[in-house]
Amino acid sequence: MNLNRLSGLVVAVAGAILFFWVIPHHTEPADVGWLKPATLPNITAIMIIITGATHFVFPTGKATFDAAFSLRVGLFFIIGVIGLFLMDLIGFTIAAPLLVLTLMLIIGERRPLWLVSGVVLLPASIWLCVDFLLNRPLP
Repeated sequence: MNLNRLSGLVVAVAGAILFFWVIPHHTEPADVGWLKPATLPNITAIMIIITGATHFVFPTGKATFDAAFSLRVGLFFIIGVIGLFLMDLIGFTIAAPLLVLTLMLIIGERRPLWLVSGVVLLPASIWLCVDFLLNRPLP
């Protein structure tokens, strides 16, 4: 099995774990609102399963292991964990824009309009979807 097929299998299995274990056990049922809290995560998990399985069956290109790239991925993971901790500590409305700004600066984005748009629009749209569509509070 080559790395392409292995990556597709890992993604499909991760999607299945989300769909069958994480989402059912960590999503509160709610009777309010027209969109149930598990709907969007379930759709996303199903898409992850489908795309992972498709990549497993029809691998394209050549996959190689790059240590420098893997370290960069690890850095983004650590920043994400720190962001989650900050959201719990100081709240979503303060931590999310800081997280987005940090990530945008790390990937090299320096254009002021894009920075302001990402820092303001992305967290605001997440907040609107969760708070108004799902009627669920963010931390």
